[in-house]
Order: sequence, then structure tokens, then C-alpha cells
Amino acid sequence: MKHTGVPVGVIGAVLLTLGLAAQQKPDFSGRWVQLEPSEGAGTEERIIHDLNANTLTFDHDSTEGGHSHKRVYKLDGSEARNTLPSHGSEIVILSRAMWTGNQIYITEVATYPDGRRMDTKLILSIDSGGQLITEGTQTIDGKTTTIRGVGKKR
Repeated sequence: MKHTGVPVGVIGAVLLTLGLAAQQKPDFSGRWVQLEPSEGAGTEERIIHDLNANTLTFDHDSTEGGHSHKRVYKLDGSEARNTLPSHGSEIVILSRAMWTGNQIYITEVATYPDGRRMDTKLILSIDSGGQLITEGTQTIDGKTTTIRGVGKKR
């Protein structure tokens, strides 16, 4: 091996710094405007990513009376319970969220007042262009659909 004149300790520190930077998890906080799919374009979602509390909060205004639809996820994999007002009743959502590399994986089971159930699996990531990417599936009454969304920070 040829010696370059750079101390080994300096090389090690640079490699360690690069490794830590590559492993740093993204901050999902912000106001995100949906670009895709086109039928939802312009919809805004507020995300608060509390790194100290290890939580992710989604909040958007409802079309029902202007109150917000807010969901808080614990990013340690433990169960979170959220309720959303819907036509004078509540939808109960049980979820689990956790990091998988630089992505957040969320599973949800939403139970509607009439007994219907919706199962959702989502992966959230931020691409190299700074866009929020949402991918996953949603199953209602045995029918599964694919979810893919792209959001731009406002």
C-alpha cells in the first residue's frame, strides 16, 4: 500500500463522518402539497416530525366543518390510537410506525362506525430532489389498491 502523506486518523475521521451523514434520517416536517396523483393535486398535508419525542404527526383540514384530521404516529413501533371525526361519529385508527433505513413504514387499521375496516401499509421517504414519496397499499372489503403519491414542500 502506498502512503499518501495523509494521517490515518484523518482518513478515519472523514470516513466516519461520511458514514454518519449517509445514515442520518430525514426530517419529514413541513407543509407538503400533493403533486401526484393528479386527482389529489393541490391537497396540502402538514407534517410535524418531532425528533425528540420520536413521533410523526399528519394534519390536514377536513371538508366537514373545517376541523382538522390529525394522526400521530409513534416511530418506535408501538401502537398509536387516533380518532377522526366523520359525519357525527368517529373513525378509530390503530397504527404502528417505525424506521426502516431512511424510510418510515406505517401500518394502519381504520374501523368505521358502520363496521367497515380499511388496512393500509405505507412507506414514506424523501427522494434526492426533496420530494415526499408515499407508496403502499390500501385494502377495503377485500379489494387492494396501490397508493403512490408525490409531494413538494411548500
